[in-house]
Amino acid sequence: MMTARQLIEEMPQTFRPQRAGRAQAVIQFKLSGEGGGNWYVVIKDRTCTVTEGMTDAADATIEMDASDYVALATGKLGSLKAFMTGRVKATGDISLLRRMDTWFVRV
Repeated sequence: MMTARQLIEEMPQTFRPQRAGRAQAVIQFKLSGEGGGNWYVVIKDRTCTVTEGMTDAADATIEMDASDYVALATGKLGSLKAFMTGRVKATGDISLLRRMDTWFVRV
């Protein structure tokens, strides 16, 4: 089973620029619990980069437990269910987060 860190750090490899088009975004991940941490993902010029830490420039922020993120990223937890049950808290451009779901291949 992959960890939240592994899944986030592999985002550049699972990114599909043709699906993202000309999108530009900064998404902050705040994952709590065992295996949690803070990372931000930058989508710009059809590339994806991941940096550990915090940014003040986030267009959207996702907060959740690291184990729930693993379930979400591997398709065991649907994004709609995660939001509806309060397992994910999101701030900022929520429509960006919905679009972002299609920009990556599930592992």
